[in-house]
Amino acid sequence: MPDAAAHLPFYYGSIARSEAEEYLKLAGMSDGLFLLRQCLRSLGGYVLSMVCNLQFYHYAIERQMNGTYAIAGGKAHCGPEELCEFYSKDADGLCCTLRKPCNRPSGVEPQPGVFDSMRDNMVREYVRQTWRLEGDALEQAIISQAPQVEKLIATTAHERMPWYHGNIARDEAERRLYSGAQPDGKFLLRDKKESGTYALSLVYGKTVYHYRIDQDKSGKYSIPEGTKFDTLWQVPCWGKISTAVLAKQRHFSLATSRPCLGGKERPSGALKTPRAWKVFKILHTKTQEAHKS
Repeated sequence: MPDAAAHLPFYYGSIARSEAEEYLKLAGMSDGLFLLRQCLRSLGGYVLSMVCNLQFYHYAIERQMNGTYAIAGGKAHCGPEELCEFYSKDADGLCCTLRKPCNRPSGVEPQPGVFDSMRDNMVREYVRQTWRLEGDALEQAIISQAPQVEKLIATTAHERMPWYHGNIARDEAERRLYSGAQPDGKFLLRDKKESGTYALSLVYGKTVYHYRIDQDKSGKYSIPEGTKFDTLWQVPCWGKISTAVLAKQRHFSLATSRPCLGGKERPSGALKTPRAWKVFKILHTKTQEAHKS
């Protein structure tokens, strides 16, 4: 299941808003300059980042269950490329038409997302076991059922993340976070005592804070009053988590970043981008007591 936008020279993959804006600055900030990136909140979606009157605009593109793509309130298109072609001819609610793609610089490849590396194997495994298919029949089923199956398996993908610690108590979460270095942004995700509820335990100023993660009636996850996400793993991944970055920051090594079995502890993570950490600091300031769990 290749990324529908992977072949586009102006697609940057899983980069943050601040990184997208830096690329647009370097490309000249002309009206209608644009690029495409992976959406960190909507599963299978994208974000159209563009410039108009020296201002940045970011439009979320959601993938519908029928496999089409649309900006909220706009027309549906069969793919992200077709969507960009449409808006190059008709602004249809955007700040202006798309006029010039901000192509990736030489040597820069689309940045893979956290879920990308495991998605294909999880989809293949699910389809094979559910329908007991092999060969061409398996491949055809994967293609036809990809959007639905991806949505289904993504709901449990957090269980395969190295910073998910399962059903541990608040005190144990604090013990693990206090173990070793305690940089601002070091975190882990855990289950709460109440069935189906979770908490994000986070270090700030050498102190651990605990933020409740709620699921609303539509199935979206969020810290109360915070940004909503399709899946649990996207909540911390919005901060651009990756084991490669964590290894560079020496919060833990790649050798210990894989899931640990037999009662061994999993490593915690750390937030990468300044913007993401700023958001969590704001949440901490406004809701320090209300969100403790």
